[in-house]
Amino acid sequence: MRSPFFLLTLFIFLFSLQASSGIIIENATLIDATASVRENMTVVLQGDEIRSIEKSGSKNITIEDKDTVIDATGKFLIPGLWDAHVHLTFIPELDYETAYSLFIMNGITSIRDTGAALRKLQPAIDFANENPHITPRLFFSGPLIDGNPRVYKGGEPGFPELSIEVNESTDLEALVDELIKEGVSFLKTYEMLSPGTFIKLLGIAKQKNLRVTSHIPLSMDLIDAVDAGLGGMQHIRNLDLACAENAEEILVQRQELLKNLDLLPGSALRSKIHQSQRYAALGNIDDNRCNKIIKYLATNNVFQTPTLTINTVGSKRFFADSKWQDTYKLLPSEVQKSWLDSSVNLSQQPVSKNNKMFQDWSFKIVSLFNKHGVKIIAGTDTPIGFLTPGFSLHKELELLVEAGLTPLQALRSATITPAEFFNLENKMGTIETGKYADLVILNSSPLEDIKNTQDIYKVILKGRIQN
Repeated sequence: MRSPFFLLTLFIFLFSLQASSGIIIENATLIDATASVRENMTVVLQGDEIRSIEKSGSKNITIEDKDTVIDATGKFLIPGLWDAHVHLTFIPELDYETAYSLFIMNGITSIRDTGAALRKLQPAIDFANENPHITPRLFFSGPLIDGNPRVYKGGEPGFPELSIEVNESTDLEALVDELIKEGVSFLKTYEMLSPGTFIKLLGIAKQKNLRVTSHIPLSMDLIDAVDAGLGGMQHIRNLDLACAENAEEILVQRQELLKNLDLLPGSALRSKIHQSQRYAALGNIDDNRCNKIIKYLATNNVFQTPTLTINTVGSKRFFADSKWQDTYKLLPSEVQKSWLDSSVNLSQQPVSKNNKMFQDWSFKIVSLFNKHGVKIIAGTDTPIGFLTPGFSLHKELELLVEAGLTPLQALRSATITPAEFFNLENKMGTIETGKYADLVILNSSPLEDIKNTQDIYKVILKGRIQN
């Protein structure tokens, strides 16, 4: 009878043999955002690393019996994709294991959760840490850092608990230190913060080497927020207010409304302000002012995540498409039924003038971002707005192309640019030796049609072929 020590040693030996085997992707066309298209290439993966890239047939390539060989003749290899704006806890009935599997199924190997109460997100974090080879790389901000009254405090329909409330008396440094201890990758600030708290918070984040992305606080001028060290913006939120001809006047009006004499909940107060100012501002845009602001965003390296999927959900109405509704079948039964019923009901309502106006504005701004060199990140806000995890990212890429990006630029927004946000461009986002082994093999070229990112042959996550 073998001793337990012998069996343990044998197990470790066999595991090391398996771990040392490689994956060889032969005869592929390589496409990433920083290099020219490379045809007839062989990529060798060893563990979670791209070990070498050679012309197919090169004498430098050694294939051993234990290696897995993928013949990618006629196929296209791209870096693993990102959805850089997700909310894993927004709909509790849509569990994180389902979301993770849908992301990977769609070639999304990295996600950025942009707001969740940490005690509610922790199970998803733990599962990802315990099961790294079947979950995307997870980057998270923890809670939305908001002012008084906070918007996402829970208790109101459509506004689950995603935030914490801070003010001038909060020990912000202690708060940031605690979030870092909990493992956050960045911070996300929200709309009810006071200017003083926002500026102080960004100063602390800079000292601790954390990027901050934000909904621009309603009490602040956008340029002042950028000058405070803002690293990113979500949904192009409140840029419309900054671009209005009477931007200074409506800022004063917002500051008055934020006194909240009627003691409205944060969600209702924010909605009141947006309804009173957004569409009036969109009808009163100063194009010269707007171009200057966008150039300022580019100069100051403020990353933009437009989330065109959620910005156009009321006008494009993906949820009314039977093919889109088919994706609901992959969701838990309770969510599937709820989404389908709501989709059918909402699709019978007419598209409002305001929804169409906001769509046109969003496309126009993304086009200007692209023209002036603002860094664009692909993110969707899934699962809000019936945006099925994973599938929504491909819809976002389509919309970015519709807004004026080339397919290659759209790919950049979902590969190298989110990596740059985290200063990880040396490890992720392109197909280069030494980078992480997150790759997607496509049957069709995404440069011919961005929809071809959906035509997936195989997904490789952290050096492992996914089912």
